[in-house]
Amino acid sequence: MPNYGFVIDLRTCIGCHACTVACKAEHDIPIGVNRCWVKTVEKGQFPDTSRFFFPVLCNQCDDAPCVSICPTNALYKRRDGIVDLDGDACIGCRACMVACPYDQLFIDPGTHTAEKCNFCANRVENELLPACVSVCPTECRVFGDLDDPGDPINALLQQVPISVRKPEKGTQPKVFYIAADESVLQPEATTHPLTFKEGQVTRRPLGAPPEDPSTPGAARVDYDVPHEQAWGLDMALYLLTKGIATGALFLAALLWGLGHTDGVTTVMAPAVALLFVTITAGILIADLERPERFYYILTRPNWRSWMVWGAYFLTAHGALATLWLILGLAGWTAALDWLVVPTLVVSLLATCYTAFLFAQGLARDLWQGPHSVIDLAAQAAAEASAALLLGATLLPIDASAATVRVLGGALFGALAVHLVLLLVEQVLMPSPTRHHELAVRAITKGPYAPIFWGGAIGGTVVPLVLLALLASLGAWSSPLGAAGLVVASVVALGGGFAWEYVWVDAGQCVPNS
Repeated sequence: MPNYGFVIDLRTCIGCHACTVACKAEHDIPIGVNRCWVKTVEKGQFPDTSRFFFPVLCNQCDDAPCVSICPTNALYKRRDGIVDLDGDACIGCRACMVACPYDQLFIDPGTHTAEKCNFCANRVENELLPACVSVCPTECRVFGDLDDPGDPINALLQQVPISVRKPEKGTQPKVFYIAADESVLQPEATTHPLTFKEGQVTRRPLGAPPEDPSTPGAARVDYDVPHEQAWGLDMALYLLTKGIATGALFLAALLWGLGHTDGVTTVMAPAVALLFVTITAGILIADLERPERFYYILTRPNWRSWMVWGAYFLTAHGALATLWLILGLAGWTAALDWLVVPTLVVSLLATCYTAFLFAQGLARDLWQGPHSVIDLAAQAAAEASAALLLGATLLPIDASAATVRVLGGALFGALAVHLVLLLVEQVLMPSPTRHHELAVRAITKGPYAPIFWGGAIGGTVVPLVLLALLASLGAWSSPLGAAGLVVASVVALGGGFAWEYVWVDAGQCVPNS
């Protein structure tokens, strides 16, 4: 069985875009999206300037992150090494787009499912060359079997030095480039002067090697295609509602285990958990490009995808919240003792799985690292404590002073942990990669700075100060204390959402191609 790959000789590419046109014609690709294209990068200062043409296509990785993250097995690796996509199985979750380090997947506006280059598998099966190879006027594209010693592609690989895109990601790409300048291989090494979003063209000077992207001689992208952001505000809303849901049920079990048996523990907390996990499920389904296929996650699961595990964790969480609420309303509270341990475990799993899902977004360096697990747990505890404090303060619910103090302490502790993690990860620690550095710069000094400092940091510091003042004055049960708890809770929820929006959006602001 062959193992197909590409060698592209950039010494002979003339940037004619015949490959792009042939690909569109062969696969009927709509306007605005591309399976392959030719990026142009200019470098130097007049009169000593250079222009580089860089054909871009799917790398058909041996260890393809898009295949691992796809929840429905719509993406799969064929026996000939080609990574292909079954459009009938795709739910349009866009997880593959955040996983691909090469920015090679997109949503087809006609089918509303993911789409990508597959080395023209339809032609290869009929012993024809891929369309882009057959039309190349300079024959700079060489296609062949990487496992066949007699194939011309292997002779070429042995004769000249070659490069691949982002070898540090460990995907083992099978598109090799001859004479590739660093400015075309590394998108973070160039200035991207324009970004396209919803038909608008705005300046986004991310990615220049110098601090000032206008520095003469900086490598800059001269021609590229629009790039779609996979996840946005809807994902930030999902993080907020899921945090409230999972944190509320966790706190219900924890409070019950500590001997708090009032209405907050038996009724309000599970009701909040059930309400917000239902909202979370609604957001997740509505966010799909093909929402009518949402059940494919459960009926044809890819167990390597954390999106699948999350769907089952959230389902179990909803079931436990429902059972806990029924037992609390019916007064059968003795049975809650049996639910404490499984509720704590399931709530924690439903809280933290998202960190592993985002980590499967291999293309986004900001989302990598174990700190996300701790931070998501802290945010869930803070958001749920704030929501329950609002309910206990504003609603006619049986809430003991001891429960309110525990919730206030939980809110303070969770916010403190979250603040430390934010400052350490985004301000104090050096970035491990250039991609990560640019994302952090966008957060702390760039377009996200007002939301980060004013919303995420301010929305954490202000509640911490208010809660510390209330504790020092011993005013938890006074009218002043109630007002302070309401303000602290509302600001904390706003600050949590501000960070979740920044984390999701800024993680995708650095170009990958």
